[in-house]
Amino acid sequence: MESRSDKRIAYDKLFNFRPVFFAAVFLCLGIVYAYLRAKTDCSPWWLLLWLPVMITPFCFCQTREQLVLKGKRLCLLMICFSVGVSAFFLKIDNFTSGGIYHEQINVVGTVDQKSETKYGFYVLLTDVRIGENEARGKLVAYLSPSFGENLQPMDEVLLTGKIDTSTEAFDNGELLTYQIADDIRFEMKNVSECVKVGKNFQLFLFLRQRVQTVLYAGMDETPAAIVTALLLGDTTGIEDGLLENIRWGGGAHIFAVSGLHVGALYAFCQLFMQKTRLKKTPKWLQFILLTTLLLGYAGLCGFSASVIRATVICLVGYVAKLLGLETDFLQSIGAAAIIVLLLSPTALFEVGFLLSFAACLGLALLSKPIEKFFYSIGGLIKTYCIKWFFGGVKARPRPPQSDDDTAPLEMGQRVLRACVSFLSASCAAQIMTAPILLISFDYLSGWGLLLNCIFVPLLTMGFSILLLFALVACLLPTAFSAVILYVPSVVWSALLLMFETIDFSSFALTNVALSGGGVVSYYAGWQFLSDKWNLTRKQRFVLAIACFCAFAATMYAMNC
Repeated sequence: MESRSDKRIAYDKLFNFRPVFFAAVFLCLGIVYAYLRAKTDCSPWWLLLWLPVMITPFCFCQTREQLVLKGKRLCLLMICFSVGVSAFFLKIDNFTSGGIYHEQINVVGTVDQKSETKYGFYVLLTDVRIGENEARGKLVAYLSPSFGENLQPMDEVLLTGKIDTSTEAFDNGELLTYQIADDIRFEMKNVSECVKVGKNFQLFLFLRQRVQTVLYAGMDETPAAIVTALLLGDTTGIEDGLLENIRWGGGAHIFAVSGLHVGALYAFCQLFMQKTRLKKTPKWLQFILLTTLLLGYAGLCGFSASVIRATVICLVGYVAKLLGLETDFLQSIGAAAIIVLLLSPTALFEVGFLLSFAACLGLALLSKPIEKFFYSIGGLIKTYCIKWFFGGVKARPRPPQSDDDTAPLEMGQRVLRACVSFLSASCAAQIMTAPILLISFDYLSGWGLLLNCIFVPLLTMGFSILLLFALVACLLPTAFSAVILYVPSVVWSALLLMFETIDFSSFALTNVALSGGGVVSYYAGWQFLSDKWNLTRKQRFVLAIACFCAFAATMYAMNC
């Protein structure tokens, strides 16, 4: 963002226009409108509410060239809005246009996922054939313990039972965000027969199964389940009580493979290439190697939406660096959102998507202002401590030198800057994800910030090493896994002691109702406190206070 004096407003624009980011925003708005249109049959006249928003930027045009430019931008955003509407309805039409079955029939498919439930096993089948017909979409089957016990991923099975088709796309919100997004169109209960008929080899499923095998062979059961969740995002092996306590502690996000994991792997790969002979290889070859590694890990995690968007953000930034272009985190976030939503528009309503992008937006919008606030508070504390001890006020200490400073930083300054930067990023992510956690899970952990300050740095530093250990163990006979994974097993056994001995549910915010208007006011207030608006500091502060007052009013009305 261009530097502006706080004493004046840049009357030619309220904010710097980032085309990719705003294209993603209007793509999301189009999807939301299409959802409301299909779900509630809302009138198109509601679109008129956007007129003031669309007209406002034109009030800051001083020349004809600016008017033409902003007209072109508005046309681009309207096209993105229309694409969002169309993509959503096409996704729904595709989901509901397949064959419809409500009968007793034979089904053949390949086991993609298997997890244990209270009454048996949950199995997800791909490459489904229903009777003699190839079926589009996946099938969920609920098997008894005797049927599901010996099944493994990649097994091709023949099931006999009654199959039901999801013919109505809007039975409830869960169906929309889960079945449509994952293309699960069929469900089979009361399976009367289950027979293994072959093996359908799939590389990533094979690697995933091999990693799980060596982890459980080389580690104690509980650490193995935790590391499996960390590396692959599969939490089915974690004991329910332990997983619930980790969630109450605000640490469950480390099991949702996303930007934290991919970013750590990306940083490790970059560091490895810079410190080895790979540094002398052509830049295009380095890019191919890095892309292959990130996509390989994405395949190991089942190409989940969170891994894809994190990979896109990393690769967009890397390409910009190779081309010598100025990187913009908001542009990278927008590019990732566009790619994910064009592939699956209903991903917008998944909790994982919302949490991931909310955290990214928090880093982009709030981490720097919060960092400056911490330095200001530190300066005030130090100044008044000096006054209290020595009876005089000395100059307020400046924050550690910025990246533009030529003088090298001292060790103390480096440590201080790293600590403040990490704490600022953690606070920014917590602020932006708080409403989503309250709405989705009906609780907000009071321990989240403290525990994240412990586990996030450990995961960032050790994730790539842990993944490397697991891959080395996969290449060797399974008997060697106990030796290779001995240290990770001991470390994670020690780290888990706090979750096995402390009840983190005792300090959490629960049973808080939020309204749509309140959530909008909450986010509007925080984004006015960011540095992305070309307004004076006083004006941004007044707008933020007004939004927070509106949020407080809605909270009072909803919870009294």
